[in-house]
Amino acid sequence: MTDAVSFCANNSIPYKTNLKTKTISTFRIGGTAPLVVYPKDTEQVSVLIKFFNENEYRYKTVGNCSNILFSDEILDCILIKTDGLSLLKVENNNIVSGAGNILSKVASTAMKNHLSGMEKLFGIPGSVGGAVIMNAGAYGAEMSQIVEQTEYVDSEGNTHIVRGEEHCFGYRKSCFTETDVVTKTTLKLNPGTYRDIREEMNAVKNKRVTTQPLDLPSAGSVFKRPEGHFAGKLIEDCGLKGISVGGAQVSTKHAGFIVNTGNATASDVKELIHLIQSEVFEKFGVMLETEIRII
Repeated sequence: MTDAVSFCANNSIPYKTNLKTKTISTFRIGGTAPLVVYPKDTEQVSVLIKFFNENEYRYKTVGNCSNILFSDEILDCILIKTDGLSLLKVENNNIVSGAGNILSKVASTAMKNHLSGMEKLFGIPGSVGGAVIMNAGAYGAEMSQIVEQTEYVDSEGNTHIVRGEEHCFGYRKSCFTETDVVTKTTLKLNPGTYRDIREEMNAVKNKRVTTQPLDLPSAGSVFKRPEGHFAGKLIEDCGLKGISVGGAQVSTKHAGFIVNTGNATASDVKELIHLIQSEVFEKFGVMLETEIRII
């Protein structure tokens, strides 16, 4: 790993060593990341991936870590964290955003520029890159409705641009693989009035506050929505609301969330996930699929 640190230093790529992953995760859970790199642009992402390939280093890309459960142990990979990819500019009715920007920040920029289309996405704690990759959505809106084109670096370190339907958006999925690193995206929005946009964003914010356990660390919705059902409703109908394993608890406010009550470990969360899946499958014949990433 020493040569990777030297490579970053020699190429002016910011990095941190032996980072406690609970400090970067909204779950506040995790062990240690031996090396976290913070590329500042697409070119730095490209040279990093090429270097990792040449030296057979495994890597994972993370954004705001709002849907990630980190292992309790030392990670066996390098983390590429997209914070430094912070480009943010308005071009007519479009917003060009680096992958590292938090979605709510971009939505606020849209509002200030009287651009509509991101109101229902306001409050999603993830980064733009992660939101594009998983086609994040809320309250009937999805990234697929506003993403026009995306720049990314593939597993060989080559840069590409995909446009429109080439994104292959589906429910919580897109064309991007686990080894692709999204670096920036262009969002196509519509003219609107500041007042109307602000009112809808405030309504979305209030709905989140009243229905979601925002007072405790979590990684958002744990499970994808199964066809014809709602994960939280299935879990609640199994009588699992409030059930705990160690410091991990099915939220008493919204059964689709697992919260960290203070000292949860990744093992606690994984055991609780398996318990939920087992109970829901036994009662309803539905196998819940996780939405959160486990690293």
